[in-house]
Amino acid sequence: MKDPKVVHLVYDLIRGGTEGQCARVAMGLARQGLPHRAAVFHRRGYFVEAVEAACGPVCEVAIRHLARPSTVREVARLARWLREEQTDILHAWDADAAIFGQFAAQLAGVKFVASRRDLGQIYPWHKMVLMRRADRTAVRVVANAEAVRTHFIAQGVPAGKIEVLPNLMDLEDLDAQALRPFSQAGQLPPGRRLAVVNRLDPEKNTGVLVEALALVRKTVSDAVLIIVGEGREMPLLRAKAAALGVAKSVCFLGEVMEVPALLRHCEAGALVPKSNEGLSNTILEYMAARLPVLATDCGGNRELVRDGETGRLVTEKASAAEVAEAWIWLLGNREAAAAMGRQARARVEQRHAPEIVLERFRSLYKRISED
Repeated sequence: MKDPKVVHLVYDLIRGGTEGQCARVAMGLARQGLPHRAAVFHRRGYFVEAVEAACGPVCEVAIRHLARPSTVREVARLARWLREEQTDILHAWDADAAIFGQFAAQLAGVKFVASRRDLGQIYPWHKMVLMRRADRTAVRVVANAEAVRTHFIAQGVPAGKIEVLPNLMDLEDLDAQALRPFSQAGQLPPGRRLAVVNRLDPEKNTGVLVEALALVRKTVSDAVLIIVGEGREMPLLRAKAAALGVAKSVCFLGEVMEVPALLRHCEAGALVPKSNEGLSNTILEYMAARLPVLATDCGGNRELVRDGETGRLVTEKASAAEVAEAWIWLLGNREAAAAMGRQARARVEQRHAPEIVLERFRSLYKRISED
């Protein structure tokens, strides 16, 4: 049986997170000559041109509100497009895609696949209700971590319906990007740099790293924290760094598109969320860059960071002192930390390389089409 035609529905095509994973999978399979297309709510982001080159024109579904007449019209328009494209499977990658995609798939008479890529702990109740409906409607639910699968089985998703497919890391592309000059290198303060790359939102808990830095510098006087990302906590983090007397040792870079090039200037990477985490692209990028990782034992983090093997894992609600202790260990044990970085890279090569992950997605779609 020939491969099914799959449409990937996602909010937009930015570089990071779920959106970036959707883009990479759609492009990777399309480049193998398979019929994969993309639809988005906002035609924008780092991957737009590359996705269109590989998959054809991206369909923009102009849904801007949960309950408006225009929303109903756009769902119906998406359903018509799915029929016109002779789509076999609609794969919704994020929360909004699942909420609206389930109805478009039903109207179009195509099979529907939902994704669960975090623990769903940050969504309002009305989204949770609609996402649970999407899980029931879907023929499969794709998780990106065993922790996510276990969580949603406990929430009532049948174990046989939910399948774990890991994140994809294009190591060849990341290595090429790492060799390019980092355009903001002049902004990096001198010292022993730990990078954190995430949204500056409360659940990411970036503030504990600022607090820990003040403790770390008592032992490692040239320790530096590089913060990459935007978000509502930016003013609070700046104020905290100033209050703790480490403002000159915290570098806020904002959004950065050259993350692999930045990581070449750092000794370690950190991600310390206190909730909601799935399988982190950020941690995978640190690992691909051969950096040891400091992470909280939250969600899928423990599936990537093995304490003492690929980095240091601290408790989910770790205090600044606990984070500082692990940070100091990484800086104080250079040879061991470098060995962790090498082991981290090997794990990415073994489990997250494109040829491995894409074949698993292709196999899933074929099995769904044959059911």
